[in-house]
Amino acid sequence: MKLRQFVSVLGVVALVAVIYSPSSIGFSASPGGDGGTGPFDTSASGTSMFLSYLHQAGYPVVVANDTGEVMTYLLGQQRIVYVLVGPDYQATQLEVSAVRGGFAAGRVSALIAEGNTTNDDLLGVFGAQSTGASITDPTSTFQDRRVFTVEMALGSATEVGVIDIASPIVLLGSSTLQPVAQTSALSVDAQSDALGPRAVVAAGPSSTGARAVVVSDSGPFTNFLFNYTQGGVDEKAFVSAMVSYVDPGKGATVVVDNSEYAPAKPPKVQAGLPIGPLVAYGMEQSLSSLNGFYSSFPSQISQFFQGFGVDVSPGAATAVVALILLLSVYAAITRWFAPEKRGNDDQPVPGVERKIVAQSRERAEFLQTARSKSGYVRALAQLYEVLDSIVVGEFGAGMASVGEAALASRVGADEARRAKRLFLNLSRLHEYAIGERRFLLPPVLRWRALASRTTKEAEAFLNTLGITIGGGESARKMEYLVKERVRA
Repeated sequence: MKLRQFVSVLGVVALVAVIYSPSSIGFSASPGGDGGTGPFDTSASGTSMFLSYLHQAGYPVVVANDTGEVMTYLLGQQRIVYVLVGPDYQATQLEVSAVRGGFAAGRVSALIAEGNTTNDDLLGVFGAQSTGASITDPTSTFQDRRVFTVEMALGSATEVGVIDIASPIVLLGSSTLQPVAQTSALSVDAQSDALGPRAVVAAGPSSTGARAVVVSDSGPFTNFLFNYTQGGVDEKAFVSAMVSYVDPGKGATVVVDNSEYAPAKPPKVQAGLPIGPLVAYGMEQSLSSLNGFYSSFPSQISQFFQGFGVDVSPGAATAVVALILLLSVYAAITRWFAPEKRGNDDQPVPGVERKIVAQSRERAEFLQTARSKSGYVRALAQLYEVLDSIVVGEFGAGMASVGEAALASRVGADEARRAKRLFLNLSRLHEYAIGERRFLLPPVLRWRALASRTTKEAEAFLNTLGITIGGGESARKMEYLVKERVRA
């Protein structure tokens, strides 16, 4: 195809694409923000992926949707891990007291992500405070220096994660927590220009064995960052290390608090005009304004036919002319863009040999025979006779009478049970082949599959005796053994 033809076709495709484009010219409005951080929120700031991860990782998870349900688990007798990520509201004093009592008793562990001062009372349970002042780290590789990476050491594992606008965690003298992730020594925050590292993750146990992790940023748990894996960062592993620390054996119920979030915002308002109809309307107006002849075209065609004494309605006349024009345009286009003769592009690929399989003459004859039901029946009957002669030579009795105990002494109990089941099936098929059995119950629907499976089972049994159908360097060939027994 010539370049001019290609450009012409490309223009037609672009025009059709614009006409049928679902895009629109308009505007959209939202009440603000892209969502909350609730566990069911699927927006970028939501934590629905974190909740899905907890389920997939095998943690027993419960989502508490109101304060009463939260209190039920906090005051219960079972061990739990209380999880609260980026709440909109302050936890109630009852909840704070329940967390304090459960943590002191060793029954309630906690994972709290809170970067402002809203829940100072809850963080105070663990001897921690959040200043609410955003940290700036000049060593950050991000354009916004309030976004940076930190190394977190929890136990023997060290994970690297991205922190998206956090505030310093201040640990009181009575706190059992220790900083496990800090910013660089050149960091500052909105309340202090003093250079120095700021703790953004703190963790530690209570004297009774409960564990707590406090993070001053909910970003690692959000859908926006949860699967972030660039620059040596694995955000999911970063979060997973925190969860594994507070519940190392997955033996506690993870209670995700969903009662501290604002109601979901209404959906975005969108309005606009579709591009496709606008373009089509513009083309229609442009074409109709080129020549006033098109507005009177139907009546002129009708008058043309009436000049020959043929009474044709304007609509029918227009349809006839439109058909002629359509065929003419089709002929012109095919002559221009498809000068080659018509042909079938789906001709079958010439038959060629795809692979060569080395096989014996006996196997080739077997494959030629076993293509119909009668062929498979004969093949299975022959397999029975050969296998029966082998069993007689090895065990002194045929397949119908050899006992499972005798088989077990040679091949083991499990192989003996499988072999006995194989003998029974082959005996049933042999009786059917020689006419002693009129019907097979259950009926055989796929003889080819049955023959293949039975042959494999027979080969497996013979292999345990050191015999093989195909033969090998360390195994005795079946054909040789049969001939040997015949001569005997």
